[in-house]
Formats: sequence, structure tokens, C-alpha cells
Amino acid sequence: MKNTKKISKLLIVCIILGLITACTQTSNPVTSSTEETTKGIYTPNTYSATAKGYGGDVTVKIEVDENKILSVTAQGEKETAGIGSKAIEELPVKIFEKQNADVDVIAGATISSNALLSAARAAINEAMGIESTQGKMKPGIYAASAIGFRLFEEVEVNVTVDETSILGIEVSTDNAETKPILQSVIDKMIPRMIEEQSINVDAITGATVSSKAVTTAVTEALNAAYMAGGSSLDSISVFQKDSIKVTGKVETINTKALVIGLGGSGTTAAMRIAEKMYEFDHDSVDVLAIDKAGKFGGTSSVASEMFAVNAPKFQEEFNEGKDYVNKEELRSAWLKYTDGDAKTEMVDLLLDNSGIVVDWLMYDHGYKFSTPKRGFTEADIYEVKYQYLPNDTGTKEYAKTYSYFEGIMEDYTELGGKYLLETEAYELIYDIPSKTVKGVKARSYDGTEYEIYAEAIVLATGGFAGNGEMETKYFSNEYYPLKGEWKQYGMQQNDGKMIENAINIGANTYNIGMPPMVHVAGTPSFLTGYPRYELPGVIGRMTGRTSIWTPGDIPLNMVIAKNSLAINREGKRFTSEMGIGMLDPWKSGANYFSIWSNDQVQKIKVEGFSVASEGPGTSYLGHQTAIPANIPLPETDEVMQSAIDAGFVYKADTLAELAKLINVDPTTLEETVNTYNGYCQSGQDLDYKKPAEFLVEIGTGPYYAVVGTPYCYSTCGGLDINENFNVLMTDGQTPINNLYAVGTDSMGVLFSEKKPYVTFGGAAQGWAFTSGYLAGGIIAERILEN
Repeated sequence: MKNTKKISKLLIVCIILGLITACTQTSNPVTSSTEETTKGIYTPNTYSATAKGYGGDVTVKIEVDENKILSVTAQGEKETAGIGSKAIEELPVKIFEKQNADVDVIAGATISSNALLSAARAAINEAMGIESTQGKMKPGIYAASAIGFRLFEEVEVNVTVDETSILGIEVSTDNAETKPILQSVIDKMIPRMIEEQSINVDAITGATVSSKAVTTAVTEALNAAYMAGGSSLDSISVFQKDSIKVTGKVETINTKALVIGLGGSGTTAAMRIAEKMYEFDHDSVDVLAIDKAGKFGGTSSVASEMFAVNAPKFQEEFNEGKDYVNKEELRSAWLKYTDGDAKTEMVDLLLDNSGIVVDWLMYDHGYKFSTPKRGFTEADIYEVKYQYLPNDTGTKEYAKTYSYFEGIMEDYTELGGKYLLETEAYELIYDIPSKTVKGVKARSYDGTEYEIYAEAIVLATGGFAGNGEMETKYFSNEYYPLKGEWKQYGMQQNDGKMIENAINIGANTYNIGMPPMVHVAGTPSFLTGYPRYELPGVIGRMTGRTSIWTPGDIPLNMVIAKNSLAINREGKRFTSEMGIGMLDPWKSGANYFSIWSNDQVQKIKVEGFSVASEGPGTSYLGHQTAIPANIPLPETDEVMQSAIDAGFVYKADTLAELAKLINVDPTTLEETVNTYNGYCQSGQDLDYKKPAEFLVEIGTGPYYAVVGTPYCYSTCGGLDINENFNVLMTDGQTPINNLYAVGTDSMGVLFSEKKPYVTFGGAAQGWAFTSGYLAGGIIAERILEN
């Protein structure tokens, strides 16, 4: 093993904060004058200042009398719960206790902490009568880095400055970030930073975490330039101007067809409309597609496979014209699984047309797929997963996958189709008497407002997994405890805003309360700053590089361990734990708890995990790979305490006390543990049939509860539609004129609220492409007939 530990930045932050205090002191020399002394340090009043945090503005208010700080409060509602929120809660207390802003950042919440401390310093300086002045930077090139989406490798930047300006910003792409996502930051955010001379430009939608990493690294580089120039770090405020926004500008756009969203379903719908119009008349193409993100492809561009049945041309080329699967048998299996709740006619549309769509994508638009494979489980015998080529669509290969979407959009624009990125639709323009959607209101990243009118409006917005309020509102499934805000491993811009708009004007929903799509579990937040070790010869799934693991992922490995005890929010067991890392965690709802005794934790410390954890969470969420089995982890106690401090591990001397900490009934938890221990002693799991080798008894206290979290890719249920993909009114029969829905906005018609997402493999991707293709053709024909 090779130790690849990087130098911690905590020391750097402490040094910087120390310098701030030193600069403040030298700019306010103490005099011997009695008159000056009696004036006090501050002008009594309440002062406030604001700085950009991780999720939005962080505002600090400081009340002072002449000689001391009386109170410190902070607001930052958009900072990440349990991470940035800890900085909002804890730092004001520390500032008050120390009577200055020379305090350490909260571990794991660097961006939120630095924003709060910057605002606090500005408020304190105002109270002291110190005017902010721009210091000088030492001209040169300054390197810095920050953690982005992947915890195991930082995003590096080189910032070139003169004494007062940012001259250039170079972002390295030699890292583990998803290439197309990081490239959207490079192409769009970096030029705005330089043009506006500001680090407070908006993050690129669809690339929020990568944007924040670049912003943090650029900020550190500028701070280093000011330090090198002998200037106060307060000087960086000159680069903290808010983004320039257009105000009062409204543009009206008229088009025949409008597609909202450019993921798999949206790109396909837009392309098909353009093709059909072009076939009718080369000059008749009149379709506009918009997306709030800074790139094409949505979730489909970072997925790996498409469900499809018997693509004719593909089979002719690769399988001697023979079918890969018995379609009627598959149809029966699908309808049986969905227990009569799926719309049979919509399932038939998918099964009958998905193969044709594979051929269209491959032979007309340059997509590449592998020969089909089977679904997720051994029971799924159907060869229906047409995987993108290259087969491994990890971080290393996403650029190749993304090129397919770039290619189809090039084809689209060549035919005369138009698109706008970084443009968010936020309201349907609806005529109530005629039950007709006339268009939408939309807003560009620069503040420009649009009213876009069309004869057909297609919702292809990717579901609502990025909207905790909608999850809490609609996950009312009577079969599973789903209510609550779910963690998402996917595109946060999929916030369901237009789905909710459609519901508000009278649209019906279909299976909107069914479980979201979950194949990953982990902890709700993660620990960084611990040593990182390579596993020679083991290549990371997401990077194509040598795999890395870290003791900081001990809690993550605990919540997906097969030999653990997992309980739901009622304190009851809900799974055998054998599939807790992938297919089963959703059964508990938005979170669960993994229960461990002190002797188990101490065994991890001395001997390591007896079994390496399994599940994509270690590669998708953590430091790239699971902690290997049988490697002692002496950092265990320190890591567990850090996780307790971070709020996702709980510890108590007794099970009853632990139950109170996690808000479950003490008697229920004790009974669950006693029953489980009985199974461990007998070697027989009477509830879930877990193999005896994974039945490990919960020993003596103190006890730990590690919070486990299912990470969903997407929601499954959504709007109700008919065979023409028209959105239906609440009667389930009457179409809302001009309004259509494809992809995950309408995928609930294929499923049942009684069951989770089907495990055949790639069904969401198959529905995205197939529904977009079919809806696009139907819409174009309807428009051309008029």
C-alpha cells in the first residue's frame, strides 16, 4: 500500500485567520490618549454583512456596545443540512466567545465557514470604522486545489494575477471529476469570473459541486496572492461582487414546438420533431429546446445502459437476425411484476418500439451500444440492457458518452432546430377556459426573462428527485415508509418545478408516490482529511485509475456491511442486509440506521473489517473503493468521533439511550437487537434468511447508530399521460391541450406503487429515449396537419 495523504489545509486556514487578526490589530493602533480610550473599540449598533456560501448567501449580524460584541447571529438557509448548517450554528458562538473572527473553520464545511467568517470580519470592521480598501497582490501564478464531486481527488487551478486583477484561470482536467460537467464550468463560469472580476458568479446548473470546487480553489489562490503582496485578506472583498444580472428585460419567442429539458427524452423528442418537420419541408423546422443546465444530456449522459427489445438492424448485424429475447414472455413478466397497475398500452409502446429507437440512435445518429445483457438480479434472465460503448461508463468514459449527445444536437441544429442552455422554464402559461397550455415563462442565467409561446410544449425535465419538498409531499405510499427528503446521486436541477406547475393547473398523476430509483447507499455526509491508500492492480470503476481507500470511509463501509444489523426509522429490521449496499436500502425510506456495539467497533480497530463491504456506494460516494478486509484501522475511534461531531453517527451507553438519540422507541430497538442476537446464536435468520456466516451478534455497550442513506438517481412516478403522450386532467381521460410529458416526468405509467423500479435493467433510459422518439413524431405530425 502506498500512502497518498495530502497536506491538510486546516493549518493554512488557521494561518490565514491568524494573519487577519494581525492585520486588524495593526490597522487599529492603541494610543495612550484617555480621550481615545474612552471612545471604545466600536460604535454601538447592529451591523450585518453577507458573503456567498456553498448553497447561497450567508448573512452575519453582530451587535456591539462600545467595547465588546454583545451577540452574533448567522443565517444561511441554503447551506447543506448537517454540513454547512453546522457552520451556521457553531461559528457565531465561537466568534462571540473569542470576541473576534479569528476562529477555526468547521471541518467538512470549509466553504460555508469561510463565507460566514468573511461576513463576520466585514461586519466587525464596519463596527470599528475600518473602511475596506483594496490591497495589492503580488503578480504571478498561484496554484490551489479543492475537493469537488469526487472525494478522493481535488480540482486544481492556476490563477494568474497582476496587482489588482485576475488575468487568467486555468482549471486542470486531469482529475476524477465527470469530464463534461467540469468542462461546462471551464467553458462558462471561468470566462464570467474573469470578465466580471468576481468569484461570486453563479455556479453552473448541472455542475454545482464542480463549480464550488473551482470557486474555492480560486479564492485560495487569490488569498495566497494577497498574502504574498503583504495585504490583508479582507482585500479579497473586491472580488466578491454579485453576478451581473439583466433586469426588466422580457423577450417574447414564438415557435411551433417547445421542448423543456435536454436529457435523453428531451434531445430525442427535439430531434424527432425537427426530422419530421424537415422531411415535410426543409424550411418548416420550427422547434426550440431549452435546459436550465449548462450542457446537454441530463442524467442520461451519465448513465450506462438503455432497456430495449430486439433492435432489428442491430440484431441483423450482431446476432444473425435472431431475437435476443421473447417479447411476449417479457411482457407477461413486466405486467405480473407491476400487479395490474401499469398502463398496459404504455408498456406495449415501450416493448414494441424501443428496439427501433436503438437502431435510430445507432445508425442515424452515431450512438454506440454493446450486445444486450441481463438485468440486475439473477432472476432477470432477459437480455435487454443495451449498454453504451465503451461499456464502462465511469468518469473516464463519460466524455465519450457525452459526445453522443453532442452529436445528436449537432444533427438537430443542422436541420434548423434551436436551443437555449442555462434557461429555466418556471411557469406554464395556461388558458383555463380552453384547457390549453399556450407556452411558458422562462429565465436565463443572466436574468433575461422569456415568454415562449408554442403549439406543443413537451415536459422532459427529469423528474423531481432534486426537490425535497415534493418528495415529502408526494411520497405518501401506503406500502412503504417513503415520506421525507431523499439524498440524490444525480442531477440536482431535476427539481420537478414544471411537474408541480402541471399539477397546479389540474394535471393528473400516476404512481407519483412509488419508491424512487435507488441502487446506491451510503452515509449522508463524508469525512475527508484522512490518509489515502492505493490498491495496486485494482482499477477504480469510476476513474480507470488505481483504486484508493481511506479510513475516513469507515462509517460508509459500516452502513453497507453484510454482517451488520440495519433498522428502519421505527427501530425494526427491514432487510437481510445482504443487499443493503445496492437494491434494498430504499425499503426503510429516506434513511436507516446501522447498529454496532463497542466490541464490534474495537475489532474493526484492531483487526479491520472481517468482510469487505459491497455496493457501488464506495466508488460513487466515497473514496473510490471499499476498505479491504482484515486491515487494522487504528484511526477508528478518531473517525467515529469525527462522524459523531458531523452529526451522522450516534453513541450511547445503552440501547435505550441510543434509541432516544435516533428518535425510535427504546423497547422496539431492544427487542429488535435481542431477536437478531438470537438468530446469530442459532445460526438461523427466521425473518430474512441471511446466511449464518454474516450473522454477527451485537455485543456490549457503548452502542453506535450510523445513519445510512439511500441515494436515488431519479423519481419514477409522475404525470399521467395517454398513448399520444398528452398530459391528462385529474379525470384521467381529458387531455390538457398542447401539453406533453416524456421520460421520468411520466414514467409512472409503466409501474406500480406497490413495487420499486423494475430490475430488468436500463428501463428509465429505455423509456426516456423511446417516449421522446414517439412523442416527437406524434407532435410533429399534429403540427404539420394544422
